[in-house]
Amino acid sequence: MELRYRETGRGECFLREEICAVSEEGVQMSGAGVTTMQSRYCGRDMNTVAVGGVNTDPEYRRRGCVRAMFERIFAMAPERGWTVSMLHPFSSAYYRQFGYEKICDHRVLTFPLAALGFLPRVAEVKPLNSSERAEDAVALYNAFGDSRNIMFRRGRDWHFNLEPNTKKPSTYLWYDGAGKPAAYVTLWVEDVLAVNRMAPVALHVVELVFSSPESLRAILGFLRMYDGQSETVKIHNCAMSPEIEVTLRDYVNTEYRLIPDVAARILDVKAFLEANRYPDEPGSFRVQVDDSLPYTRGLWAVEYGRGRGEARRLPDGGAYDLRAAMPAFTQMIYGYDAYTPAVAAYMEGVEVTARAGGFFRAFGKKNNGLFEHF
Repeated sequence: MELRYRETGRGECFLREEICAVSEEGVQMSGAGVTTMQSRYCGRDMNTVAVGGVNTDPEYRRRGCVRAMFERIFAMAPERGWTVSMLHPFSSAYYRQFGYEKICDHRVLTFPLAALGFLPRVAEVKPLNSSERAEDAVALYNAFGDSRNIMFRRGRDWHFNLEPNTKKPSTYLWYDGAGKPAAYVTLWVEDVLAVNRMAPVALHVVELVFSSPESLRAILGFLRMYDGQSETVKIHNCAMSPEIEVTLRDYVNTEYRLIPDVAARILDVKAFLEANRYPDEPGSFRVQVDDSLPYTRGLWAVEYGRGRGEARRLPDGGAYDLRAAMPAFTQMIYGYDAYTPAVAAYMEGVEVTARAGGFFRAFGKKNNGLFEHF
């Protein structure tokens, strides 16, 4: 088996490459896309390798092709500066063997459009139909992502549909009283032909970005302009935005759907231990990370306070407060849920001691999410 690697494209904020496993006869047996991007973690850009489109032809499966490709990617990580790898798993159990674990869900809110009746209608929006407004939307998105995890940084070359009112997702911007871009929504209307008329199915909101309570209420108020055309609103992928539910409040008429989404595995333990936003109160912990990769496996001591932390690698064999296999470690570091020592003790590969409180005070639940698929 031979592994081949080549560049397939690049932009302001990404580098796309491809890795493939080729047989001795020169036939491609397996392949995957490898994209270098910047994802967000506690307000910082983390150099990220996103793996997508992993595939193996049926006649070449169970020959170790995928494992060989992942081993090559992981071997490249220190040189390429990748701090974390992400993917959309078709099977959590399958990718867990490579160190990946779920860090966010695709969260969908479905509710009647009438539930927005407590908000005034807002028609004062601008269609995203020019490169200047596209730049405004990209700047809004990047600022929005600063306070949320995962959100991939976008460049000026990010593509928006510049022809609103089509069947493709269209974007509308709301500008505040000072004329500054403050919110945008990307949406499309689904309807079906019912005998002699178009019957509404749903108003699909695929991206909802805001910068303040006022801007969120305004962009939700714009959705009311679809009264008569749609009866149901579906807000897709809003796991990173608890502010939406706080604003809506009509829980009885809201349907919640969770679909497992992005999985990740940390490739630079020190980078994440020091990027975390720590409590102001001082604290410390020692964590033993168990992993198949020699550069991530080991014992780490962290001292923190005033929002920052310093991590030191210790010699193997020392005492620890918490021991975790890489999948569980990644999930806790990303704050997928509000973990406590009692809950974490049930996670596979985790050992909790009585001194682990410092770790759990430092890593609480975080707002993780991603609009796009990769």
